[in-house]
Amino acid sequence: MRSKKILASIVCGLLVSANGVMAEEIKQGGTLTVPIINTGFVENFNPYTSGGLFEGVLYEPLMVFNNMTGNVEYRLAESAEYSQDLKTITVKLRDGLSWSDGKALTAKDVAFSFTMTKATPAFDQKAIWTTGNLQSVTATDAKTIVFKLNNADSTFIWGLPKYHILPEHIWSKVADKDLPTFTNPNPVGSGPMTDIKYLKPQQMQLCRNANYYLPNRPYIDCITFRSYNDNSQVQPALMKGEIDWGSNFIADIDNTFVATDPKNNHYWYPANDAIHLYVNTKEAPFDDLNVRKALSMALDREEIVDIAAYGYPTANFNAAGIAELYGPYISKDVTAKYKDITKFNPEKAKQLLDAAGLKDLDGDGFRDMTDGKRVEFDINVVNGWTDWIQVVQMVTEYYEEIGIKANVKTVDWAVYDSGLKDSDYKMSINWSMVATNPIEAYQAYFSTSQIGKSWHAGHGVHSPEIDALIDSFGLTNDAQKQQAILDELQEFTAANLPFIPLFSNATWFQYSTAKLVGWPSKENPYVQPVWYDGGKRNLIINNLHLK
Repeated sequence: MRSKKILASIVCGLLVSANGVMAEEIKQGGTLTVPIINTGFVENFNPYTSGGLFEGVLYEPLMVFNNMTGNVEYRLAESAEYSQDLKTITVKLRDGLSWSDGKALTAKDVAFSFTMTKATPAFDQKAIWTTGNLQSVTATDAKTIVFKLNNADSTFIWGLPKYHILPEHIWSKVADKDLPTFTNPNPVGSGPMTDIKYLKPQQMQLCRNANYYLPNRPYIDCITFRSYNDNSQVQPALMKGEIDWGSNFIADIDNTFVATDPKNNHYWYPANDAIHLYVNTKEAPFDDLNVRKALSMALDREEIVDIAAYGYPTANFNAAGIAELYGPYISKDVTAKYKDITKFNPEKAKQLLDAAGLKDLDGDGFRDMTDGKRVEFDINVVNGWTDWIQVVQMVTEYYEEIGIKANVKTVDWAVYDSGLKDSDYKMSINWSMVATNPIEAYQAYFSTSQIGKSWHAGHGVHSPEIDALIDSFGLTNDAQKQQAILDELQEFTAANLPFIPLFSNATWFQYSTAKLVGWPSKENPYVQPVWYDGGKRNLIINNLHLK
């Protein structure tokens, strides 16, 4: 937060689309078709258990923190305001909100939606209850919700869009114990697309919400989700024009996609998350910092990016946990101090492994522990994520050159997900948090409250002192004090190396203008084009229209 107040900036009436056409001139209609990498669709419309599929589509957020523009994009809410002591947040809803079944959407629904997650910890996405800071959520009138905090926290508001606003008249009838398995078979939402036209194992279609709060929105009629097993199936579908919006890695995109229809096939790859090799520091030999340093120095990041990822990402030589997305926050001093850790230096890596006692005792070319057991481990990666599989394959080859036996282990998403949360891995390729501010990335990495919940906290490097440092960020709105805290966290990360940096990922975004326009682009960067972020997805859906 840069100030103690967030004020609404709502434009009611005529809105300008991405191509400058006034809303009254925009053609209504058309269907957006998007690929979903999964094993098929099932009848589950619970936003907390359906893998984020319906965020920003069936369910409208209170607001969106737009990291591309720095703006707050108000949705169900029209304003949100902090008290002077940073312990109270007052949220005001828009006038005339309703659910897709026509019933009024009020502050009581919002208060219920947040309170419900207290009874169901699995839904407590940002640990607002389990950390103990949220004292109460109260609807003081039909439009006003008051969040009372036990302690000042200027960052608390950033977590509000992670909680789904649900209709009390439906969800209150479900027992607390049944909420985690409730499939919400007849969904009622507030998002742009709430009418389930059909659901088949490989395809699903959602259409316009007749009671949507924005006049004439969305411009398009429907969204069709198509199921694909992996990136290799998405690429030909894009090339054939079967889908309009791709959010996956596409090999040699200029030749395989753009060249097939240069007029309509486009892509835009702005900076996204930092990609790391997460290491389980609770297990030998990864509990030795010098071993982790050696595994970092063994990697030629630029070659990995050029060969395995076709040059689309940017090699990350910052050992402090963040990358290009958070460029203005990166400490140059910390980067310089720890630059040797990310420098390709296999000879130094070998020296560090020798010093750690990992040597080839049986002459097979691979290093062993002091007890004679060979150092061997798997690197987890999701089956079908072809670019990351290629990256991990190259990593194993670099490790073999320093005498370390590592294996590519492709797993289903459920195994990958639980493995990261439960620390059931030796090494796993993983991303960092994409958020309003890098403090949220460090919260995910190091806050002990995130252990067992976050994909990022299972590495084993935590301390009460770091918890306190992270918590201190929210006690102030002073930008200089907040940057000093971020600098200290960067120093801690680089000094302990719980994960090995690889590259700053690209935001995978391919789109076709054959039927629809209004897409974000380098020329019109109104939002980071991330399908898998419900808020950003919502902004794009509301901007697309027929050509």
